[in-house]
Amino acid sequence: MLRKGMERTFVVDRRQFIAAALGFPAAAIGGFPAAGATMTYDAAVTTSRAPLQAVPRDRELVRFATLAANSHNTQPWVFSAHGNEITIAPDFSRRCPAVDPDDHHLFVSLGCAAENLILAASTLGWRADPVIDGDRIVITLEETPPAASALAAAIPVRQCTRATFDGRPAPPETLRRLENACREPDVTTILLTEHAAIAKVADYVLEGNAAQMRDRAFMRELVNWIRFNETEALASMDGLFSPASGNPSLP
Repeated sequence: MLRKGMERTFVVDRRQFIAAALGFPAAAIGGFPAAGATMTYDAAVTTSRAPLQAVPRDRELVRFATLAANSHNTQPWVFSAHGNEITIAPDFSRRCPAVDPDDHHLFVSLGCAAENLILAASTLGWRADPVIDGDRIVITLEETPPAASALAAAIPVRQCTRATFDGRPAPPETLRRLENACREPDVTTILLTEHAAIAKVADYVLEGNAAQMRDRAFMRELVNWIRFNETEALASMDGLFSPASGNPSLP
């Protein structure tokens, strides 16, 4: 077991980390040919979203970091840890040049992972100090009293879905909290609650979607990241699981 202050070193991406956590053999990492026979999709999700544990510290912090929102669920990051320092570096082999030609979304994804790691570290009694070093984010950990937070508690339950909502209007209190959360310098919040205003925006969204669907490079890239069934999703540990967009899981 790893204890505070012990020296540790590892380099890992999320797919390797989850494979090890699920007990897959090292030879299966990257392909996971036996994954479907040893673990169901629901069990894999439950394992990856298990409550945060104090040890092994670095691997637990990385696990929570990799639950961050990231473009196309490409998980475009590589984590390395040594002593009380964890580095998040971009994995440019997982770029999406059609939808993200300037890597903006890729680097935003790294920032989301860093935010998750910082929040998780605080609950375990570590103050995390991030520093930008070229393309990398270097996070130094310093022991401090534990500090639980609602944001940290939300990490294992946060998820993205494009499935249909239930259609109920958001309560006024929820809208107020959303508006307050966006009060930042140079940020303007526009809340659309009238059906006519929403319909106008929907027309532009449909027009944009149609333009993307006509773009062959975009479609090739999108299909490359879609996981059409649980077996594919479990085998790759990444990508867009089709039921998350309201579509059925295919054979």
